[in-house]
Amino acid sequence: MVFRRKIKSASIIAISSLLLANCAPQLNVDDQLDVVALPAEWQSPNMETAKAELDWLGSDEVDDLPEIVMKALANNPDLRISANRLRTSLAQQSITDGARSIQGDIRVGASRNGDFESGTADNQSFSLRGGLAWEADIWGRLASNSAAAEQSVLSFKNDLEYARMSLVTRTAQRWFDVIEAILQIELLEQNLERLVRAQDLVGSRYSRGVADILDVLQIDTNVATARSNLSSQRQTVIARMRTLETLIGSYPTGHVPHMAKLPPLDNLITLGIPSNLLEKRPDIMAAKNRVVGANYDLNAAKKALYPSLNISGSTTASGSEIGDIVDINELVWSVVGNLVQPVFDGSRRRQTVVINEVALDSSIASYLRTVLAAYSEAENALTAEATLAEQEEHLTIAVDRAEASEERALDQYSKGIVDILSLVNVQRNRISAQQSLLRVQHRRLLNRADLHLALGGENLEDYINQMANVNNAENSQGSL
Repeated sequence: MVFRRKIKSASIIAISSLLLANCAPQLNVDDQLDVVALPAEWQSPNMETAKAELDWLGSDEVDDLPEIVMKALANNPDLRISANRLRTSLAQQSITDGARSIQGDIRVGASRNGDFESGTADNQSFSLRGGLAWEADIWGRLASNSAAAEQSVLSFKNDLEYARMSLVTRTAQRWFDVIEAILQIELLEQNLERLVRAQDLVGSRYSRGVADILDVLQIDTNVATARSNLSSQRQTVIARMRTLETLIGSYPTGHVPHMAKLPPLDNLITLGIPSNLLEKRPDIMAAKNRVVGANYDLNAAKKALYPSLNISGSTTASGSEIGDIVDINELVWSVVGNLVQPVFDGSRRRQTVVINEVALDSSIASYLRTVLAAYSEAENALTAEATLAEQEEHLTIAVDRAEASEERALDQYSKGIVDILSLVNVQRNRISAQQSLLRVQHRRLLNRADLHLALGGENLEDYINQMANVNNAENSQGSL
């Protein structure tokens, strides 16, 4: 009677566990992911004037950039770490999938015993044991584990793809940093030449007694300042080059190319609707993979509350001679089936469910954060795409006017029409406008790179192939 009562109680507990697990609410992941209200079109201004297809640079004038990008893809340490994470995830997936297959082992043993007095062996024995075990996945727990492992692999694949895209973008940006700094040196050298010519003009007027010593002091101050700025800019070039070399996995020598130029960006870009971003950005896809994987982990944790069915089989053979263990007549086999229902485990399984529920909610929050950050990056880059183009247009006019003003001011100063302060101000305005124009052109390239990445690396492969096919680049970087 007692035995029957125990069986009845265990059955009630098992059935109750099944009912509770089956009644647990199942989270609709798609509903959770689709909570960002997307506008019908990008919100940045002036995008209706866009007139060309998205093209990362729109120019073949990239000099040494193809070689540098390929070197970065081959040697960058961060990219290597991302690749190793993917390899680890693939290995972990194989381990997880292996839990659904039959497990087995073979053990061979030998023993010999005797007494110390006689020094001879009394008997010896040999044994051969083999065993197989398999868990029937009647509730799909193991399948959920496998699905979670698959999503983990997909997330790391997307992480690697986004890391690769980011590396290409950052490499190009750091290269443009170097080029901009070199071009700033060229501007400062040209400015110094003009100041020296003005210095000669002032000296000539002073020697003829038609200019004051204040004029000489003023122009000498400007020449000395220009030389100081030139020296500082050379250090900037070296520092930027070392940053680039470190990024691509080279020793930071600081050696820079002798000649370089920034590729032009003539056109704005056209783009699709914002929702396309969710299908293109690998970092968003990776975050989504983690949400789906966390949901599978939660399902597996809930199904761990169910009874498990394990089937095992074994065979043994033993004898006093080694030939006995390979004699089929000596083999003894057995098959055992066990249905195990967790009853008391210190609430470990229940708390595992709670932990996985929290992990799923956190992964959803992380996904939403990634999506919102992606849209913010895209919108900011789109706004800058238009405003920087407008700034470049106005600054181009400003440089043209400033250069004309300087020529006129030099002519008028030589005739004594204007004083030295007017000439100095005109020269300062000219170099300021030239430097501002170069900075805006540089910022446009950096922003185009950011926009290219923010929109999911559209045409990235075409861009890399285009760079790889540039033949006979004019300038070579020895240290790279």
